[in-house]
Amino acid sequence: MPGEESWLIFKVSEKDPRRTTLFISVPKKVVRLSTRRNRIRRLIREAVRQDVFFSAPGIRYEFKVTAAPQGPGLEEVKAMIKKIKNQSGAGRS
Repeated sequence: MPGEESWLIFKVSEKDPRRTTLFISVPKKVVRLSTRRNRIRRLIREAVRQDVFFSAPGIRYEFKVTAAPQGPGLEEVKAMIKKIKNQSGAGRS
């Protein structure tokens, strides 16, 4: 989707050295229907689970949805996460 603005913000911080934490925020002001908010959360969680980048212990990963995506699928979410990792310079894989 060339020219499309990012609807997802990604932040990494070091917190607890023993475990990895995942925080996903989908505000009601951005996505009104709870079923859509839950679907977006599930898709982000699944994309993160399948990506080895997020397996490092002791890191807190934060995702915030800033705009309502139009019916995202798992592949679209994976592509967005990969794009964000590459832009932030955090992409190890």
